Amino acid sequence: MEKLFDSVKELDKRAEDSFNLKNGVLMEQAARGMAEYIRRYCIDSATLQNRSKPSTLQQHTTPSTKPCVQIACGSGDNGGDGFALARMLGDFCRVRTVAVFEPKSPLCKLQRERLELLGIPVYTDLIDHCDVLVDAVFGTGIHGLLDEHTCAVLGQLNAVDGYKIACDIPSGLNAAGIPSPVAFRADTTCTMGALKTALYADSAKDYTGTIQLLGLGLPRTSYEGETNTFLLSADDMCLPHRSLQNTHKMSYGHGVFLCGEKAGACMLAASAALHFGIGLVTILGTPQPNALPDFMYSTGLPDTFSALMVGSGLGRSKTAQLPALHLLADEQVEERPLILDADILHSRAIMSVLPDCKLPILTPHPKEFQSLLANSRLAQVSVAEIQQDRFGYLRLFCTAFPHAIVVLKGAYPLIGYGKQIFVNPLGTNALAKAGTGDVLSGMITALAAQGYPPLKAAYTASLAHAQAARLLHTDYGLTASALAASLPDLCRISEEINNSDASVRVLNHPHE
Repeated sequence: MEKLFDSVKELDKRAEDSFNLKNGVLMEQAARGMAEYIRRYCIDSATLQNRSKPSTLQQHTTPSTKPCVQIACGSGDNGGDGFALARMLGDFCRVRTVAVFEPKSPLCKLQRERLELLGIPVYTDLIDHCDVLVDAVFGTGIHGLLDEHTCAVLGQLNAVDGYKIACDIPSGLNAAGIPSPVAFRADTTCTMGALKTALYADSAKDYTGTIQLLGLGLPRTSYEGETNTFLLSADDMCLPHRSLQNTHKMSYGHGVFLCGEKAGACMLAASAALHFGIGLVTILGTPQPNALPDFMYSTGLPDTFSALMVGSGLGRSKTAQLPALHLLADEQVEERPLILDADILHSRAIMSVLPDCKLPILTPHPKEFQSLLANSRLAQVSVAEIQQDRFGYLRLFCTAFPHAIVVLKGAYPLIGYGKQIFVNPLGTNALAKAGTGDVLSGMITALAAQGYPPLKAAYTASLAHAQAARLLHTDYGLTASALAASLPDLCRISEEINNSDASVRVLNHPHE
């Protein structure tokens, strides 16, 4: 689990003041980290052959020539990083430094002056082909929409043929991770000092590529401060495992799933729960024709249940939702883990029920979250507005309902609880398929029924949901039923996944 920060300006200032690192020391360290990364992971052709764009170096480099690294520098401190980087790469590659804007900040001017004193030229025009292209145009400080000329510059950068690396953040993404209105599309983003929430906005995912965290020449524990936002990893996933032999089905929980108008969604959730370790599943509602033999069926709430799931396939009509609301008023339900998903999240009535529930877990997608915000009278906003500030609106809701856990689905699923937000970086577009959300709700229900604390149940299920999708090795052919059926394979190969799939690689300097 890594720390995330909305801004690192205060961290930089504290490091400069408390550890006597003023006068551009942090910039020098940032550039050195970038130089080491480029040498280690990009210039080494043997390494590059295994990367996503292996042909770039091979096209432009022969055994007798050095690879070409083109660095596009802006006018602020991000541009200063780029000029400093060019100075440090001179022995290892053919550096082409391009000032796409004239330096304005004192450090940017100083770094360009140092470069030119070495006789390394600075150009004003970009070339169309290079082995590596470094974007050092803008940092996180941009406000508003970029002008037409700046948009054209970023478009030109995106058109360059080469492996693309962003310095700290892809240029054009603002502090919330929103393109303004265009942004640099990186294969890798090398971010400095600490991870930023902007890099984990849904809208940023198509621009950042792989995220690499580079050190700044001091221990991370000294640089980083306190935060309420955290980045999860596969290592945080605690899969269910049966170690005791003298057990029975009730040792692993009894989940109840309310079946409404669309039985298929409920069955997907219930099936996922069985595949994810729960001991017994009861379908609550009118018996269905051709009912699956894996489940128990009941028209009344069993006394022995240990978790309840309401919403998948429920329906939004008053007729469909009335039994659910009666069920939620039951005293037994108030005391046990309750998972709310899909149609029930659009109901205004759950706002009067939610405060009395001790262990609620809500799993909305953005449209359902819009209804939650509106029905709780916290905000009247569009889905687009939510997507532009997912962290902010999730904090707003979780502050109003601090006992509830909210899993806000998206390209980067967010798990909110009180003042804390946890980011799942493992999501995949293969999950953009009907029914996969029902599978997630079933997985959370399974873990809650097995005795997991609600927060741990929520983030473990979210991580496992994404990992299971990746196991299916498809970006368009995934089905919800196949996803549910693949869950038992997670335990078998979880160690292999953890070793081979890191969402964030942390690169510290040798002395750190």
